[in-house]
Amino acid sequence: MAHSHNYAIKLTQQDAILQPDIYTSAFEPFIANGGAPMDAVSALSESYVGYPSMIKVTADITSSIGIDCQAILRQTVKQKLMSKFDPKAIDQALMNSPTPTSMDWLNGLIHDTEWRQMIYKLFDKYPHCEFLNFAIMRMAEGGYRHEVAQLRTASSYVKVYNYILNDAFTNLGGNDDIEFEENLPSLLRVCSDQQHTYLYAQVLIQRLYKEFNDLSFLRLAKELEKAAIARGQHELVYIIKSCALGMPSNLATALKAIRASGQPTPGDLMTIYNIYTSANAPSVHFIQDYDFIELMLRALYVPDAVPNMKPEIVDKLISLLAYATAYNESKPRETQEDNLKKVGRALRNLYKALQKQTGANFSGAMTDIIEGIKIPAASMGILLWIEYISTKTQYYDTYYRTTEVPLPHLLLDEIATIHPLQQHIVLQVIKRCFLHPYENFAPETLAALQKQWIERLVNLVELNYAIPVLNFIQSVVLEIDYSLTVHFITKVLELAQAPFSVDFVEHIVDILVPIADTVVLVKSFEPILQQFISQVQEPGAMDDTLPDELGKKMEVLLAKRKPHRKSLH
Repeated sequence: MAHSHNYAIKLTQQDAILQPDIYTSAFEPFIANGGAPMDAVSALSESYVGYPSMIKVTADITSSIGIDCQAILRQTVKQKLMSKFDPKAIDQALMNSPTPTSMDWLNGLIHDTEWRQMIYKLFDKYPHCEFLNFAIMRMAEGGYRHEVAQLRTASSYVKVYNYILNDAFTNLGGNDDIEFEENLPSLLRVCSDQQHTYLYAQVLIQRLYKEFNDLSFLRLAKELEKAAIARGQHELVYIIKSCALGMPSNLATALKAIRASGQPTPGDLMTIYNIYTSANAPSVHFIQDYDFIELMLRALYVPDAVPNMKPEIVDKLISLLAYATAYNESKPRETQEDNLKKVGRALRNLYKALQKQTGANFSGAMTDIIEGIKIPAASMGILLWIEYISTKTQYYDTYYRTTEVPLPHLLLDEIATIHPLQQHIVLQVIKRCFLHPYENFAPETLAALQKQWIERLVNLVELNYAIPVLNFIQSVVLEIDYSLTVHFITKVLELAQAPFSVDFVEHIVDILVPIADTVVLVKSFEPILQQFISQVQEPGAMDDTLPDELGKKMEVLLAKRKPHRKSLH
C-alpha cells in the first residue's frame, strides 16, 4: 500500500489528468499496486482545476485586443529558465537516466532562433552541463555551425570546441593590435576554462606556429600562459611546457623561479645561459616571453632592481636578451650573427651610458640613447628607465622648466613613432607618470607638467593609437582638473577629421558628459564642441549610423550651453 500511496500523491496533483504521461506513470502503477480504479478516477477528477483552459481563454481575450500572448509566454518561460535552471537535475533526468530518454522535442528548439539564443545563454552560464553541451552539438550538426563557432565558452565536445577555436583564431588573425587586445579575453576564457581545454589549445597553437611560422601564434600562446597562471595554474603551465611542448625541465624550473621571485637570480640566469649556448639548444620561443624579457630589461636598466649584479652576470644577461629578442628560428644562424652582435652591442652601450648619465640633458649618454632607441629591445629598456627616473627620482624636482618640453617626453614620442608595437607600453608608462603625485611641486608647476604628459597622450592619438588613450582619459576624467580634459579634447578634435567612427565619437562624448556643467563654461571650448557636434550630425560624417543613445548624449551636452552664464575663461 505504501507504493500505491506514492502514486496516489501524483494523481492528486493539480491538473494531473492533463499531464501527458499520467496514465503510464501513475494511474496504471496505482492500480497494479492494489489501488482501487474508482479511487484513481476520483483523484484525477477532484484534482482537476483547469488552469490551461483558463489561460487559453485569457490568451484569446488579450489577443483580440492586439497583445502578443506568444511573445509574453516565451519571455516568461525564458526568465523562469534562467532563474530556475538546475544543470545537475537536468543531466540526471535526461543524460544519466537508467532508461533512455527521448528528446525529439529538442529538434523544435534547435530550429527556433529564440530558443537557440536561450540555450546559448544557458551554456555560457553553465558550460559544464552535459545536456547543454549535447544541445550545442546538435545545433552544430543541424546547420547552425556558424552560430556555435561564435560562442566563447569551452565545450566538452571536441568538434564544438574546434568550431569555437577556429572562429576565434580566424577573427584574431584579422585584428589590429587594439582589436586583438579587446577580443583576446573571451578567447582566453574559453581556452583556460579547464585543464584539458588549456592543453588542447596550447598544442594546437604550437602546431599552427610550426606549420605557418607566424609569430602571432607565439604571442597567443604566451597570453594563454599568462591567463592560466593568473588562475593559479602555475604547475600546469610548466608541466605542459615540459611534457607536451618539449621545454627542458631545468629550463622550466629556472623560468618558473624567475617569474615567482620577480627578478632573475645569478643562478637561474646561468642555467638559462648554459642551456642556450649548448650544442642542442631548445627553441628560442621558450624565452621569447614578454614578462621574462621585461624582468631582464628591468634588471639591466632600472637602478637597484637587482642589487650588486656582477659584470659577468651582466654580460650573460645581455647575451640572453639579444638572443631572445633578435634571433629568428626560421633563418640560418650564420646569417643572423651580425644582427645579434649589433643588438648585443646596443644593449651593452646603453647599459654603460645610463650608469653615467647626468643633468637634464643626460650628458654623456644621449648618443647611446639615440642609437638604442632604434633597437626594439633597447627602446624597451629606455621606457623602463624613463619611468624610473620620472617616478622614483628627483629628476623633475631638479630639472623641470615649464617653458621647455622635458627630454624624457621627447624620447617617449620618438619611441612611439619608431616602434608602433610598443605604443601600448608607452601608454602604460605615461599613465603611471601622469598619475604620480609630484608632492614638491607648486600647483601651477604641477599643472604645467601634467599638461606636458597630456601632450604625450595627444601624440599617441596622432599616431592612430586613439581608443586606448581615450579609454584612459575617460577612466580618470573625474579625478583630474577639468582644464587638462579640455586641453586634451581640444587637441584631439583639432587632429580629427570626418568620417568619424561611432566608437571615437562615443568616447569623446562619454568623456565630456560627466563634466559637462564645467566644460561648457570654458568660453574658448564652446565653439570647438559646437563645431564637432555639428560635423557629426552632417550626412556622411560618420562611418556608420549614429546610435539613438549617442545622439541623446550629444543633446545633453548641447543643452548645458547657457549663454547667459559667466564663462571661466
